[in-house]
Amino acid sequence: MKFTMVSLVLSLRKAEEPIAFSGISYFWGQMGAGKSSIARLVDYCLGGDFQLSPALQAEFLSATLTLELEQSVLTIERQRDSRNVFASWTRNDGPYSVVLPARVASGEVVPETGIETLSDLIFYLSGVNPPRVRKSKVKQDSKAVRLTVRDLLWFCYLDQDHIDSSFFHLEESAEFYLRLKSRDVIRYVIGYHDERVADLEAELDQLRANRTARVSSIDSLTKALVEVGIGSEEEIGQREAALTTAIATADQNIRAYRNAPRDAKTLHAIDQLKAQSRNFGNAIAKIDADADELRTTRERHLRHRNEIEMLGLKFRRSAEAREILGDLKFLDCPRCAQQLPPHAPDCCEVCGQEDLMDLADPAEVAALEVDIASRRSELDGAMTAIDANLARMSAEKGRILQNKDRMEAELNRALAEQDSAFLSMALLKERERASLEAELHSIKWLLRLPQLLQQQREALAEIVAREEATREALKEVRAKAEADRTSLNRFASYFLDCLVRAGVPGITCDDRLELEPPSFYPEIYGADPADLTASTFTSLSSGGKKTLFKCCFAIAIHRIATELNAPLPELLIIDSPMKNISERENRDQFEGFYRMIYELKASELSSTQIMLIDKEFFAPPPGLSVRATSRHMQPDSSEHQPLIRYYRGK
Repeated sequence: MKFTMVSLVLSLRKAEEPIAFSGISYFWGQMGAGKSSIARLVDYCLGGDFQLSPALQAEFLSATLTLELEQSVLTIERQRDSRNVFASWTRNDGPYSVVLPARVASGEVVPETGIETLSDLIFYLSGVNPPRVRKSKVKQDSKAVRLTVRDLLWFCYLDQDHIDSSFFHLEESAEFYLRLKSRDVIRYVIGYHDERVADLEAELDQLRANRTARVSSIDSLTKALVEVGIGSEEEIGQREAALTTAIATADQNIRAYRNAPRDAKTLHAIDQLKAQSRNFGNAIAKIDADADELRTTRERHLRHRNEIEMLGLKFRRSAEAREILGDLKFLDCPRCAQQLPPHAPDCCEVCGQEDLMDLADPAEVAALEVDIASRRSELDGAMTAIDANLARMSAEKGRILQNKDRMEAELNRALAEQDSAFLSMALLKERERASLEAELHSIKWLLRLPQLLQQQREALAEIVAREEATREALKEVRAKAEADRTSLNRFASYFLDCLVRAGVPGITCDDRLELEPPSFYPEIYGADPADLTASTFTSLSSGGKKTLFKCCFAIAIHRIATELNAPLPELLIIDSPMKNISERENRDQFEGFYRMIYELKASELSSTQIMLIDKEFFAPPPGLSVRATSRHMQPDSSEHQPLIRYYRGK
């Protein structure tokens, strides 16, 4: 991925400090001149954080980095202590500029591009889709997260502080999440995370989001049906049939009442309404009594479950204590520390009573655990059923209360109107029929909800099936991609070649280098298969070896990325590769490492921009068509000026 630094401009309190970059930019000199600060400020413009040196604390205002990317020239300006950057670029349709987060996304900032952070913008202007990987490699339904430019830069910028203390977060002691991310970057570079894998992972992520939305919709509809007292389409059908029958009965009663003899119509509507109101009251009282009984039963089940869990816990602790103390031999009293008197062999050494302490049988413990889990499951199921019944009774009580209120309103109206017995009963029966028809109409509308719920369940089943098929396809494609070890073997050979060419002591071209997925943590063995001594970054005792070991790994991954045309930024910044190494005592390593850098720059890494920072300067050997731009820096010097040319101080 084309990634060429053109310049870095520092805005200081008294001046501006421009720094130009070439194919190989070599900053060297005495400590305290600001060499490492150049690399850190480049990283700062790309979203990194760093502790300002005393000189920068006093003078630094902002930094502007200009990059050449595949499709445009990007200028990134970041103010001091700012979490955002000001980015500007030019394309065929005109200039653009935007303020966007350096690292943490907060929504799309460039409409219809998906750009949320600086990393997204760099991928966008490079014509590369941001790679997405699963956050968890264990959970199959783990969501996909983006690999950012910051993740790729782990292998492009070797900072001075961690060059000999951290191996790209691949070591076992690294933070778990960072270790997974680092492995994903290597998979991405060597082709294990190819385009087909990325497409399937994106499809799986979309299916997972759809499934979550469907499940949420189904839960909401189910809760709505329970709240209105309707659990299923069958129950609505039963209620609809009951209402239809009630309406037919009401019609029949009305006709019978009109045809009955006049002298037989002595019952007044007020009497019937009072009787019905009392019946409703009795029904509500019965529901309340039943609900209280259910709540009491639920509390009893809950107490029972807690007691079972507590007894199980006590039993497990007792079994563990017996297992620990059973083999101990007591000579002194554990309370007063005096010597214990002799006791019979079958008696306790402490209390002298008959020893009844038998160690718990593991099978007995396992059977007890199964019993506890079974009983707890039964009680949980019973409490869930009680909760459902309570919800249903609450809905039924609400419906009866509505009818009771309606009945009492009718009673008040009948008392106020003082109609005759015939007229009041006729009106009452007509109103009851009208009420039944209104409820039947509402029931027919509710009938759509179970149908909609069933449609959602069918759609969910289809999504689950597609998700399972996609997961299987992804597993197959990923296994196929990882079965091809050509790139991985090539990567390992490059790494060993770099170590040998850099002159790392004890490593020869006959050694075996193992670089196995999923850890990708390199181990070097001797040529003898019987020699099982492994050299790793962690086991290397020399700080100088660790530094070269890490540098060579970074160079090797850039070599394989160049060969595979992988989207790794073509940028390599190595700050203090000779840290812990004396250029005089380890002359072979000093010259071997830099000679290798220049030779690779003249051949395989010709398109990779390299920035070197060190104490001493090693010029390109004669005969190589490589030019290095060097800057000799010394603090408080007018001839070899430091980073801040006018600054004199700490």
